[in-house]
Amino acid sequence: MQEEIFGPILPLVTVRSLDEAINFINQREKPLALYAFSNNSQVVNQMLERTSSGGFGGNDGFLYLTLPAMPLGGVGNSGMGRYHGKFSFDTFSHQRACLLRSPGMEMLNDLRYPPYGPWNQQFISWAMGSQSCTLL
Repeated sequence: MQEEIFGPILPLVTVRSLDEAINFINQREKPLALYAFSNNSQVVNQMLERTSSGGFGGNDGFLYLTLPAMPLGGVGNSGMGRYHGKFSFDTFSHQRACLLRSPGMEMLNDLRYPPYGPWNQQFISWAMGSQSCTLL
């Protein structure tokens, strides 16, 4: 197995231990989804804690795909972003920073702009200097 598979093929890889399975996963690109099945919850938890993937299913293969409150998405080569419900909206929305101020206040900002006279320089030096301040 050299690459992630997007198709109706389920490869079976034989390993001798949980550590070998985790090493096998970690030596490759991060998968879109990772499923761990075991009667031992410690095995599932170790797989979750010691690997990285877009999504994880412990003893279930597809239920999380049906839940809009859970994001679906990849990491690295499997893609970036999250989909489903609000996650889709957030992924495909641009949060734009916006600052609006009144042009009537521009006269207060005159000290920002050249030419700098003695008063501007004195004020800027004062504003940038260290001032002692006590709360008591």
